[in-house]
Amino acid sequence: MTTQSRYLHALRRRLGLMQLPLPTEFFTFPVGLVLSLFLPPLLALLGAALGLGLGILLLWLVGGLAANRPSVGRSLFVLLLWAALALSFDDFYEHPLWLQSLLLFSYITSSLVAGIYRWGRDRWGTLSCGCLRSRILREERLRFERILIAFSLVTLCAISACVHLCPVEWGALLQYFAIFVALFTWGVYAFESLHLLWVNKRLDREQWIPVVGDQQQQLGRVPLTDARSDQGRLPVVRLMATTGDMLYLEHAEREQLPIAAGYDTPFVSWLTEGCRPEALAQLLIDQRFCGVRRARPRFLLHYHETLEGQPLSVYLYAVDIAEPSQLLVDCQPQQGRWWPLEHITAQLGQLDFAPYLRAELPYLEQTILLAQRLRQGASL
Repeated sequence: MTTQSRYLHALRRRLGLMQLPLPTEFFTFPVGLVLSLFLPPLLALLGAALGLGLGILLLWLVGGLAANRPSVGRSLFVLLLWAALALSFDDFYEHPLWLQSLLLFSYITSSLVAGIYRWGRDRWGTLSCGCLRSRILREERLRFERILIAFSLVTLCAISACVHLCPVEWGALLQYFAIFVALFTWGVYAFESLHLLWVNKRLDREQWIPVVGDQQQQLGRVPLTDARSDQGRLPVVRLMATTGDMLYLEHAEREQLPIAAGYDTPFVSWLTEGCRPEALAQLLIDQRFCGVRRARPRFLLHYHETLEGQPLSVYLYAVDIAEPSQLLVDCQPQQGRWWPLEHITAQLGQLDFAPYLRAELPYLEQTILLAQRLRQGASL
């Protein structure tokens, strides 16, 4: 790797925020408000255009230009409209507030055009749903856009009132008001940029559950903290601990996805993105079976179930241990015990067993019988 490529790689890593859709039309709006305070209109326009060009170049260098393409397009629109309005009214350059008001009007116009475009896109069904992460970031950006639109409208009304009602002696106050407009916009812009970065970091730490169809094709994903979806099934891995003719069960008082109320195995987990079912079953063994070393899960069954109205795609595994004492549940204290299979079958209609267990019982009976035959054959 050359020195230049290492430098670009480090730059991309440090400027992770530039990989995100920025919360407003970067540089053109906040930079233009500041430049209009100190420079003549033509120089302020050129400075804003230079800032926009440098921003586009920076985005291209760090690989964030594609993610910010809509923001770049709106920035160009705002800049061109602002320049057209400023050059059309060359008799009103006596105060920075006038140039600021033209920029505020240009931003409101661009937001109106973007809103009409989004409405038409939704109306004709051309909007791709995308993943939840993209929708969250898009909603955060639209929320900030609404804040800027409201601020721009209020500021335009205030500027109009000051120009028509304020005495000439209040010229210094109007100058302070122009400074306030610029500083307030920069403050909100900086705060919302940091907020967007915080949201992105939270999303990076979030674990995601794939949403799958009946044929296991991926339809989307949902966060682990809000495991609900009406688009398809959520995958679940279940592990049954067996020894001899017994199953280890615990009693859950209430349903909490993906765990059902009633007697059931406690070794249940969502299958998150990037994890294979067999690897997750092995992880359940390593975390909870404190007395078992390198016991391997065996795949038994894949079936569909619905719990609390949520369709699930269930992967069932089993692990057989030689003695019940090898399952040291004291490492994570639980209220559970070993159940002889015949007791479960006899009391299936009397006690509260989880719907999972009722569906899995025929396969578990075959598994336990097979394990017994294998042990008997090994002892001969």
